[in-house]
Amino acid sequence: MKSPSLELLGRQLREDLSRHEAADRGTEARSRRQLLTRLGARRNAAPRWYWAVSAAALAAAALVFVLAKPRAAEADPLRFWVEERAGRVDEWVTARDAEQSLRFSDGSSVVAAPHTTTRVMRVTADGAQLTLERGHVDAHVVHRDGSRWQVAAGPFVVRVTGTRFRVSWDPQTEKLAVKVTEGRVEVSGDDQPMRALTAGSSLELSASPHVAVAPSTSPAVSEVAPVGAAPAGTEPEAPRRLTPPKPDFRELSTTGRYREALAAVEQLGFAGQCASLSARDLLTLASTARLAGSAERAREAYLAARQRFPGSSEASISAFSLGRLASDAGRASDAVTWFKRYLAEAPSGPLAREAAGRLVELWHQQGNKVAARSAAESYLKSYPSGPHAGLSRSVLAAQ
Repeated sequence: MKSPSLELLGRQLREDLSRHEAADRGTEARSRRQLLTRLGARRNAAPRWYWAVSAAALAAAALVFVLAKPRAAEADPLRFWVEERAGRVDEWVTARDAEQSLRFSDGSSVVAAPHTTTRVMRVTADGAQLTLERGHVDAHVVHRDGSRWQVAAGPFVVRVTGTRFRVSWDPQTEKLAVKVTEGRVEVSGDDQPMRALTAGSSLELSASPHVAVAPSTSPAVSEVAPVGAAPAGTEPEAPRRLTPPKPDFRELSTTGRYREALAAVEQLGFAGQCASLSARDLLTLASTARLAGSAERAREAYLAARQRFPGSSEASISAFSLGRLASDAGRASDAVTWFKRYLAEAPSGPLAREAAGRLVELWHQQGNKVAARSAAESYLKSYPSGPHAGLSRSVLAAQ
């Protein structure tokens, strides 16, 4: 039920507004002041519930205004590529015999080593979330304000904002290894305290440790001699000491122990292994040697794969890898030769886009404008939205 005082005030307000609608501003202002004076005089006469309801109405109106206010458009998530193709969120990336490179539009990159399986779980404008199923990844995260990246491995999570680091995970032994080259990372999970790592530091953690049960030293009580037991009065035969088999270089490489893997092959004879291993194992050996820091041994293994298995996919991958080795060593001419050879052997192969982009880079760095322009035109024709498209357009614009 409305208060009579409020109804009276409402009528007076409507009358005053209609009476002064055509008045000049001075008269209108004077009338409003008079009206406000009357309202103030009668304020105490209004019931308390009126003012409570009025306050609630104002609060509700403010809430509606806030909710109705359009939100600022969210920034587009990063894009990424897996070697030569566009990547998709929630897809598995498996590196079998050769590395798989993931490149992100902010300049960050993740390289999955051979025998590694990882998964891109989420991509935002600030970073990405990956899951490492097995093997190891080498990551270079470009630092930006608000960047958020993480790699999950088993029960552990490695969080970074900008750094170079390596994460290894062995699902069988449930062991995590993290090594930081630049920047800082945080490792947490498995109900263990958070650990911060800086450049030059490393960390190894084990999840769900199993407690080994020590064998009992008490002799078993038995009245009947077990089958095969030594006759009474004779000395039992001393137990034979079994020598545990040495781990295979493939197993060591899978767990990121590249130097140990290369040392195991050296003990067997590196040249002999290059002459006997399968094409797939030769690629594994070459990648292992390169990651162990021996570019020359890696080159020998790649050349062996090309010599022994000409025309195979492993041979063409070896050509690309030889080009990368030459480029890293500063031998631009040799790198160009190998990348061109890969494109000749596998024009639509899994590394074709990367090889074409490398040619643009190399010709541009050497100052060969004619070759760089030709390579850029060819690249844009085949990969207009590829990771080297920006460089290709700048090469064409400069000439």
